[in-house]
Amino acid sequence: MHRDSNAKPASSGSAVVQIANANERSQVLTLAQTAVYLRISKAHLSNVIAGKVPGVPPLRHVRAGRRILIKREWADQWLEAAAEGSSHQW
Repeated sequence: MHRDSNAKPASSGSAVVQIANANERSQVLTLAQTAVYLRISKAHLSNVIAGKVPGVPPLRHVRAGRRILIKREWADQWLEAAAEGSSHQW
């Protein structure tokens, strides 16, 4: 079997690239994709959604069974609202 010299072996890093590529195309994101998009951990995002982070507004989301789905627009709106509510002056 001929192997492409440019092909890279699958690794955990390729999963991040796949998520990043999916983020660029989709307007509806999973919890993991939203965490990558916002550059925060999945655990922190779960806490934000549950309203467990003091001083940070909960993020709007939809549950489809156990799956949490977030529109990219909602993530952008949440980021703006969180920035406005921040007491830190830049």
